[in-house]
Amino acid sequence: MKTREKTIKEVVRSKYNLIANQDKAQNETSCCGSTGCCDTIDYAIFSDDYSQLEGYNADADLGLGCGLPTEHANITEGDTVLDLGSGAGNDCFVARSIVGETGKVIGLDFASNMLKKARENAENLGYENVEFIKGDIEDMPIQDSSVDVIVSNCVLNLVPDK
Repeated sequence: MKTREKTIKEVVRSKYNLIANQDKAQNETSCCGSTGCCDTIDYAIFSDDYSQLEGYNADADLGLGCGLPTEHANITEGDTVLDLGSGAGNDCFVARSIVGETGKVIGLDFASNMLKKARENAENLGYENVEFIKGDIEDMPIQDSSVDVIVSNCVLNLVPDK
């Protein structure tokens, strides 16, 4: 991997690990929030309202998303869904409400703190068909042809080599 690409990934990973340890209110008002001053990297919160969606979980909503990918992905009951850049799990939990008990949702993220938060959220909700795994979307540890639907909530914007 080129040095510039590696540096970009490390900055993104570092910021998302930091964000995972803050609550939503802190993220919206802190140095690393939408109005923040974190070094030279800020992030914007687009404030899409997930709260009306079945499966929404406030603990998994860190205010980082843009768009509602599950609303346009044609997910059906029983599907296996992969969420790229799953963060604290918000889109995964919404997708789980659609796939039901017979489906499966896999969240993929490369920020350890985000994965920890997502796993805690899934455990607190008692979901057994939602799994969070560590990985880079440029080299996914997912078996080919093992998912029916892939969703992403703006994470592709953060990939250095699109």
